[in-house]
Order: sequence, then structure tokens, then C-alpha cells
Amino acid sequence: MLSNIQRVYMDEIHYAVVATLNADGSLQQTVVWYLLDGDEICFSCGAGSVKARNLRCNPTVSLAVADGRRYLTLQGTAIVEPPDPTVRERLATRYLGIAGAAAWLQRRPDAPRLTVRVTITKAYGQGV
Repeated sequence: MLSNIQRVYMDEIHYAVVATLNADGSLQQTVVWYLLDGDEICFSCGAGSVKARNLRCNPTVSLAVADGRRYLTLQGTAIVEPPDPTVRERLATRYLGIAGAAAWLQRRPDAPRLTVRVTITKAYGQGV
């Protein structure tokens, strides 16, 4: 689904804005750490978060990753899974480095988390 240029862009360190649908049809948006894992986008969220609740009710999701004039918007279907400590560690290492990740993970080792995997169904952007 993603071109090689889009994959390179997604492997750079950016934040993603995740949009989910609330029960009333309005959008809920959150900034998240993400990683490209094969052909899926993965991120972590709080087990009791609005995002998790929304995705359980409606797995439709959109992610926007912007860097100045370059951006990539991804649409897809999310699967909410039990927490995957490996994904959480990979995310922390990606965004904080090895030492920063170790400290961050120790601050709340038992925080109730979930892993979200998004199968990409559409990708479009500018400059990528």
C-alpha cells in the first residue's frame, strides 16, 4: 500500500494525529507516537481512553503525519489488542532513545495500555 518514499517518510521521527469517531459522529483526535511495522501502523493507547473506546465501537481510523509542507494521511481499519510490551518499548526507544526509553518505561510500568494495529487502506499526501 505504501510507496518506498512514503515508507522512508514514516520511518523518520514524526508524531501522528489519530482521528477516531465518537458515538455522536464527531471526531476525536489525539497526537501519538507510532511505528511502521511491516504493512501496519502501530501505536499504544490507554486502556480506558476515548480513543480505545471509539475504536472498539468503530475501527475506522485516520492518521495524519505532517512535517512542514510534507504530509501523509493514512486511512485504515484498527484492531485493538492487549498490550504488547515489545511495541511499547520500540515506541519509547524510537522517540526517546535507549536511555530515555528505559527511564520512561520504569516510571509507569503497570500503566493499563493497549496496542492498536492499523491496516492501511488508503494513503495520500504531499511531498511524500
